[in-house]
Amino acid sequence: MYSIHDEEKIKEFIKEIKEQAFRYAQIENAIYKNNITNFDEITTISKWIREMLKEKFFYSSLEIDHVVTWENGQTTKILFKTKDGYFVESVIMRHLTGRNTLCVSCQVGCPMACSFCATWKLGLKRNLEYYEILDQIMEAVNILASEWKILRNIVYMWMGEPMLNYENVKKSIDIATNQKKLNLANRRVTISTCWIVPGIKKFMTDFPQTSLAISLHAPDDEIRKQIMPVDNTYPLSELMKVIDEYTAITNKRVFYEYIMIQWVNDDLQLAYKLAELLKGKLAHVNFIPYNPGEWVSSDWYKPTSRIIIEKFQKILEKVWVVSTIRATMWDDIDAACGQLANKKEE
Repeated sequence: MYSIHDEEKIKEFIKEIKEQAFRYAQIENAIYKNNITNFDEITTISKWIREMLKEKFFYSSLEIDHVVTWENGQTTKILFKTKDGYFVESVIMRHLTGRNTLCVSCQVGCPMACSFCATWKLGLKRNLEYYEILDQIMEAVNILASEWKILRNIVYMWMGEPMLNYENVKKSIDIATNQKKLNLANRRVTISTCWIVPGIKKFMTDFPQTSLAISLHAPDDEIRKQIMPVDNTYPLSELMKVIDEYTAITNKRVFYEYIMIQWVNDDLQLAYKLAELLKGKLAHVNFIPYNPGEWVSSDWYKPTSRIIIEKFQKILEKVWVVSTIRATMWDDIDAACGQLANKKEE
C-alpha cells in the first residue's frame, strides 16, 4: 500500500480507474485544506472511488500512542507508534504571541550520540519515510485546527539528525510548503543540524529561503568533542567555512543553539571565544537552559544559572551578536527529546 501523500501514485491510480484527472485536486484539497482525516469523509468523490482508495492507500502511517499536554496548555507532546512498532515523538508549542510551532522527528532514535540528549539512548533504528514525517505534521495541524489555531512554524529538531535523512526531509518540506497542500512559508521551516557539512551544502542550494539552525553548544573543538562526537568528523573550521558559503548564497541569518550546561560549556572564557567566532557574521545565538531528564543522569550535567547565561549575552552584545534565552515550556511532561519513546521502549 501507498501513503495518501504519494501524489504520483494517486494520480496513477485515478488514471487506472479511468477517472478524470481533476479527481486528484479534490482529494488533495480534502486532505490538506479541509483537514479531513479519513477516506469516508472525502464526500467530493464517489463512494466507489473512496472504497478503491482504501484498498491501495493508507491515510496515516502512524498511530497515536500517548498525548500529554502541559498544565497551562502551551505545550503538547505526542508519542506515535510506527507500523513496524517503533516510537517517535513530536511537540506542539503554542506561543503567547499566537505563533504555533511543531518540533518534528525525522529518525527513529538518533546516531549522533550527543551526551546531553535522551534520544542517544535509543541509538538509530531507522530513518523515517517522508510520509511518516508528514503524518506528524498533519496530526499537529488537526489538533491545532480543533482549537481554531493554525500551524505557523515547523522545526526539524526533535528525534534524529535531519541531514542524515536528507531526501525524506526534503520531500516532506516540499509537500508542506506546496501552495496546493499545507502552504507553509519556506522561511517558517527550520532545519536544525549537528553541522553535517555535506547536508548543509545540499540544503543551501535546495532551500535558500528555509532557515538553518546549528547545534553548536561550544565554541571550540575540545569541548565539543566531549559532548558531541560529530566534531571528530566535522571540526569547527570546516563548519564555519560552509556557513560562510551558506550566508553568501542565501543572505540569511544562521541560528546557533547553545545548551548551557554547568561546568561543561559555561565558563565565561568560552563566551569570549563564542563572540570572536561569530563576530561580523549573520548570526543569532539561542541559549537553551539545560533541562535534565531522567534518561540523562543528573549526576553528569546540571543547568547553568540564568545569571551566567545573561553574562554570556552581555559579552556577545559587545560585538553586536544578537542572542535570546529560550523559554522552557515543558518542564513537567518528560521534557527531554526522546524521553517518552525511551520509556515506551523500556
